[in-house]
Amino acid sequence: MSSRLTILPFFLSILFVLCSTSPIHIHEFSPQEDDTQATSGRSVHYGDWVIHREIFVDDGCRSYYGSDYLITATSTLDMLAIYSEGCDDENGDVIVYNTHDLSLLHTIQNSDSLRDVMFSPDGQYLALRSPETFSVVETATWTEVVSQSRSTGDNFFFNSVTWSGDSTRVIVATGNNGGHMYEAPDWNEVEGASSTGILVTHHPSEEKIWYVGSDGSGNVYEYQDVPLAGKRWVLTRSFTIQSPVYDLAASPDGDALIANDGSTTYVYSTNDYALSDTITYTVGESKFSHDGTSFLQTIGSYSTGDIGIYSTMDWDFERDLDVPYGNKDASFSANDSEIFVLVSGGYDTTRLVGYMPDQDEDGVDDSKDQCPETPPEEESNTSGCSSSQRDTDGDGINDKFDDCPRTKDTSSVDAKGCSVSQLLDSDGDGIADSDDVCPNSTSNSKTDRNGCSPVQRDSDGDGLSDESDKCPLDAFNDCPENVLWDFNGTQIENSKDYGYLEYAPNGNYIAARKSPSYGDVFVMDKDLSVVYTIYAPGDYYFNDYEWSPDSQELLLTISNDDSECEFQTWNVQTQVLSELQMFLSDCRGVRADSTTYSHDGNMVALSAYNSGYRVETILLDSSMQSILLQDSNFAPSMFQFSRDGGWLFGGDGSQIIVWDAQNYEFVETRAMRGSDTMQLTSDGGHFLLHSDEEIMTYSAAKLITATTIAVTENDSEIIDIQFSKNQRMIYVTVLLEYCSWRCDDGQEGATTILKTYSIDGGNLSFLAESEVYRSSDVVAPLYHPDEEVVLIKPGRNDNYISMTKDSDGDGFNNSVDACPLTDIQWVVDETGCSEEQLDDDGDGVANFVDLCVDSPAGVSTDENGCTEGQVDEDFDGICNDDAPSDGPSDCTGEDKCPGTSTGVSIDSNGCSWAQQDSDGDGVDNGNDLCEYTEIPGDADANGCDRKQRDSDQDSINDYWDACEATAIGAEIDKSGCSDLQVDTDMDLVCNRDAPSQGPSNCTSIDTCPNTVLNESVDENGCSWNQRDDDMDGIFNKFDLCPNTLADSVAPNGCSAWQMDSDGDGVYDANDECANTGANQIANAKGCSDEQYQLKGAGSDENSLTSNMLVWVAGVVVVVLIGLILMRRRGSDVFEEAPSIEYPQYATRGAMRDGMEWIEYPSGSQQWFYRDPSTQQWVHRK
Repeated sequence: MSSRLTILPFFLSILFVLCSTSPIHIHEFSPQEDDTQATSGRSVHYGDWVIHREIFVDDGCRSYYGSDYLITATSTLDMLAIYSEGCDDENGDVIVYNTHDLSLLHTIQNSDSLRDVMFSPDGQYLALRSPETFSVVETATWTEVVSQSRSTGDNFFFNSVTWSGDSTRVIVATGNNGGHMYEAPDWNEVEGASSTGILVTHHPSEEKIWYVGSDGSGNVYEYQDVPLAGKRWVLTRSFTIQSPVYDLAASPDGDALIANDGSTTYVYSTNDYALSDTITYTVGESKFSHDGTSFLQTIGSYSTGDIGIYSTMDWDFERDLDVPYGNKDASFSANDSEIFVLVSGGYDTTRLVGYMPDQDEDGVDDSKDQCPETPPEEESNTSGCSSSQRDTDGDGINDKFDDCPRTKDTSSVDAKGCSVSQLLDSDGDGIADSDDVCPNSTSNSKTDRNGCSPVQRDSDGDGLSDESDKCPLDAFNDCPENVLWDFNGTQIENSKDYGYLEYAPNGNYIAARKSPSYGDVFVMDKDLSVVYTIYAPGDYYFNDYEWSPDSQELLLTISNDDSECEFQTWNVQTQVLSELQMFLSDCRGVRADSTTYSHDGNMVALSAYNSGYRVETILLDSSMQSILLQDSNFAPSMFQFSRDGGWLFGGDGSQIIVWDAQNYEFVETRAMRGSDTMQLTSDGGHFLLHSDEEIMTYSAAKLITATTIAVTENDSEIIDIQFSKNQRMIYVTVLLEYCSWRCDDGQEGATTILKTYSIDGGNLSFLAESEVYRSSDVVAPLYHPDEEVVLIKPGRNDNYISMTKDSDGDGFNNSVDACPLTDIQWVVDETGCSEEQLDDDGDGVANFVDLCVDSPAGVSTDENGCTEGQVDEDFDGICNDDAPSDGPSDCTGEDKCPGTSTGVSIDSNGCSWAQQDSDGDGVDNGNDLCEYTEIPGDADANGCDRKQRDSDQDSINDYWDACEATAIGAEIDKSGCSDLQVDTDMDLVCNRDAPSQGPSNCTSIDTCPNTVLNESVDENGCSWNQRDDDMDGIFNKFDLCPNTLADSVAPNGCSAWQMDSDGDGVYDANDECANTGANQIANAKGCSDEQYQLKGAGSDENSLTSNMLVWVAGVVVVVLIGLILMRRRGSDVFEEAPSIEYPQYATRGAMRDGMEWIEYPSGSQQWFYRDPSTQQWVHRK
């Protein structure tokens, strides 16, 4: 029972886990509960809408300003009509597109300022209204079926238009007798209502019309049978609404009237015409969805506001579209799946944008979203897939969990998706060994995406590393150093009509367009004089143009009616334009300013629109005939190649995309702050971007933010960033303020400032800024590649101005600056000179460049301010070793001998023969007594080494002299030694360490080196006095007992057998009384009577003591025997005492304290003494 109770909970736990686990991927979309309820009965999405596609519309606006009035209209027959009023009083045509692919269906020529473009509900007709004209066009044949002009009618303006729900009636209100009413099938004008209202709207399904006058008074007309008159429009009711209003519409169900007064939308019930709702901060016409559940309304203002989506159920706001800046108008597509927005922009940037729903809110519309259920906390790519939904390298591990999402060899990855080489970074530069081109970078170096630091790169191939190259991107090394530019410069005549200028890389030519058409391209010289005109073929205009890196060709791209993109090249040398060649099919056009060459000119990258108006990234070879890479997942507008051409970087304003330009494949993408530019630093390590007033640097290797710097206060905007020629500085153009209407100070236009920063890798440091410049339009400087000139255009109708250089950035342009090279840190006076630029020594060279600041007056100096004597003090033509310059006579080299006398011959080091050191021993020739010294470092003060000097003057040089300190005049042998140096005691027996035998030829080795002179010695050099013949340790000279045994000797050389210490006639060895007095008579044992008496007394005491000792000893023995017996009972083994070896009787010991002692055997620690009475050796226990 117990085991069953245990198993049951375990089983239930497993079942609970299995039941509560969700699948990892859910393939069917399940909308949230709120959305499910909200979308019931409607087709309009109330979640996020994002850009699905866009095309540019040529509305003729070539200036900074865009069109003020735009109209969009859609039909149930999948047609989209757009109208842009254009600029400069040029009214645009009505363009009709197919909503499926935005292909052009028809263009309706127009010369009027239209205010309504409205399809009939069935889409078979299109009504066009301007205040002066009104017309209806049949969309099947594009035949005009109604045409009315104010001038030929009743002279009342056409104010509004409406269609009946069945598309058989169209009404245009004029404020006079109901306006004009036209009915199918002949579309003749018929009798209508008699209202004086200027706004009109028809009931969607009933025969009912509403009119509203300028004072807000309204009338309701219904089509009824009138007795005796038949069918007539009868006034059935009057009402009053807000006054004034400018737009009027009926709700799709006819239950409400919607009016707008320019800031608020009002909703009135058609039952009692009471105000039922208000929607504030809205302008313009309400555009209803085709299912009738929703409508679009511009929020705020036409130019700055967004497009809001509102519900017709409760008139509440549901969602808004983030629409670009500019005047705008929007409409739903026929099935409400897409919202078309027409947005105006200056400089021909008006565009038609299609927005579609984005259910998972990942920024990719549902039609393109390959992963429709992206988790909200994850970022997706342009395919709508987040890192947990894609496996880029196909190694079986999703990118989210793949530490190495670009593994090249998937056969050897670990659990985290990495190969071995991807996990190693041997040089610690942040680049894995698998991708590191420069594997020996230091960990703190500024490396690029290839792992190479500036010291390892030579970008321009001039033999200098980028680190030390003053011009790292050019093979010559004479880059200009210009800190700032002055806006006030020279005007270039007859240049005002040109725009979109682009310098060739060498600066010799400029490509430009010309207003008003901007279709053709003009090639100009440096003075903006046209040298060649490239005419656009037919009615087309060039999409983009770009100079080749070698400045020899201008590449131009164009699109044709067959949805193909073509190109031409203009050759600089021959000035010949090539024939058009197709390079891309399924192409609607190349995005302006997207065309980019690789630095070697072998590849071209660009963005192009395909037939579906989807942006594609195209990488081609230099012939433009071979597509190397085609990627439709991103929509970049700008490109940058790495210097080696191995990487292609793209930017779309919100992300950086990286492609491998050698293997032609996508690598990675990373979100970035919104920016209109993206520039790669010369070291290849960072991107430079800007947003509003901030500059951001991103690491090119890791695509992460490195630094952020605000260049001004808020509410300003960076217009342009340009690198200096030497790549060490950036010029930043900042728009401080722009006002075009009702300006606070009454001055319209722009205020601009130019700032300069030094740049080192990802670090920026402020250097200088210009005065604030006021112009009628926004200015963006155009820099000559070699910084010869900078051009600006102050206004649309102004000529270009050539800005003036301020090389040192001190606020004085070069034309008035007395010191144009002032250091940026120095304070200048009214002439542009700093204190450091004064000339204190009056030599004509300013202090800050004067290398010799105290030159004597009246003496010639070189360009560095140095006299001859300041750089060559001995005037021998060889520069001092610390010479700051070459002097007027151009001295050379480095003078190793600065004090050479005049007129003496010298070598290349400035040294005379006497100052030279020919043998290199450290002693100059003039003081060297030994010219050919051989041993390095051994020479003395005279320049002589051991082979050359004889220190003891014995005629044997030190190198061979065995005895260096021989006394002067002493006789020596061939080794340089005297007798005294080899035989100290002069006994003809050589010293133990004697280096030779001396002149007297000593022999053997002297063991007695201190023999007294003239004593006879043996073969060891010892005299009789220095020997110990009886070997008792006492030299013969001091031995009183010459035959003593060595082990019983006393200090006088005598043993106990040879001495009678107390002189009693008995040798000490047999003398029992060692201290017998001199007046006492001793017996044979050496004792006197007195000594016997004392000895006897001592014997009795000794006897008693002995007896006691014997008794005690007996007791001890008994106890020991008992202990031994007890021990034997507990142990079977008893260790015997070691045996003792006694010395022989004749063995001699040594006397100590009157006793003879010996350690035997030697070193055993066993000691014996000789018993005085028995003369036997006794062991000391």
